Amino acid sequence: MHEQDYNEALKHTHTGGTLDLHALNVQIFLKMHRSDYADKQLKIMQQTDEDHTLTQLANAWLDIAVGGSKIREAYLIFQDFAEKYPMTGMVLNGKAVCCMHMGSFEEAETLLLEALNKDAKDPETLANLIVCNLHLGKPSSRYFSQLKLSHPDHVLVKTTTSAEGNFERALQAVA
Repeated sequence: MHEQDYNEALKHTHTGGTLDLHALNVQIFLKMHRSDYADKQLKIMQQTDEDHTLTQLANAWLDIAVGGSKIREAYLIFQDFAEKYPMTGMVLNGKAVCCMHMGSFEEAETLLLEALNKDAKDPETLANLIVCNLHLGKPSSRYFSQLKLSHPDHVLVKTTTSAEGNFERALQAVA
């Protein structure tokens, strides 16, 4: 998304016109933490074709971002995808994220391990497994090492590396 410059990305997609561009706008607005604008884009998509897979996917993304009771609705959308289409890593990750939001970390782990079997280097699967394992009290260093090796620019790797550096500097300051 234009090297994390969301305003620049929106300059290229704001005209919309297709479900693809509206879905991309939903993603951009969610990354900007503007679910209100994402909702406006989703409404345009729903007016165009409420049952389209991309509209449903954007709806699930927004439901996850909004949270609360909307998580169950997102889960049902991903469940519907799982019944209609071959199971993909994206669908498995979507269901797993919903499960984690609902506190079902064991189910989330099962889904994420299935996604990992489909693509052992998928950054979102690895990141979600790290979070899930932390909640389960299981070691996550294996998945973090894989993520760091295969996707060193992933936001989780960068944030963790930065926090570790800050901790080391603080530790040295008091030592």
